[in-house]
Formats: sequence, structure tokens, C-alpha cells
Amino acid sequence: MYLFVIILNKPEKLMKVLDVMKKNGSKGATVIDSIGAGEIMKKHEEDLPMIASIKRLKEEGFYTNKTILSVVEDIKTLQKIAQAIEDEVGNFSDKTMGIMFSMPLNMVRGGKIGRFDRVFE
Repeated sequence: MYLFVIILNKPEKLMKVLDVMKKNGSKGATVIDSIGAGEIMKKHEEDLPMIASIKRLKEEGFYTNKTILSVVEDIKTLQKIAQAIEDEVGNFSDKTMGIMFSMPLNMVRGGKIGRFDRVFE
């Protein structure tokens, strides 16, 4: 099992990414509005504490990214989804697209996967 993470810098491509993921084996995903630390620092005002600056950005709807989280059952499906996204949505070698990466999971409970336990070696 793997956690597949996409930080999408082009939110207008979100629906296409989700569609491609589903067509290529993703059983679901969670989408979170997000903003990079660099954007926060650019908008941070000297007289406001960092948390107040972030709160203000949220209230103003100033999110520049969509973070997509998906648990994928096997490496073959993960690679298929990642390749399809690059083929159909845009190449992540273009730094303006964002970043995608995966991490192995040793335990999953709930969701469409159900239950998975594995001891890392």
C-alpha cells in the first residue's frame, strides 16, 4: 500500500487529475486547499503574527494549491496513475505543475481499502 500525494499548483486542472486517477485505478482521494510557505511569506505582513497572516489568507480565499491524498493498493496501479496524470494532464518536470510523490504504508484501516497491516523490515 502507498500514500500517493499530489501538490497541484494549477487548481484549474483538479477535476481532470481526479478523473484520470479514477479511470486508472484510484478508489478515492481527499482534496485539501493548500498554500506553499513561500506564498505565505510573500503575503506576510511585518505587523501581523504568522498565524494571523495565515488566517487572513484563508478568509480571503487565497489558496494557490490543491493537495490530493490517495491510498493506492499496489505499485503497478500507483505507477499507472502517475504516468496517466503526466500523459493526460501535464508533466511534473514542469515545476509550475507542482509535485507528486508516494510513501509506503505499513497500516491502513477504514475507507474503501478496509484493513491492511504490514511490518516494515
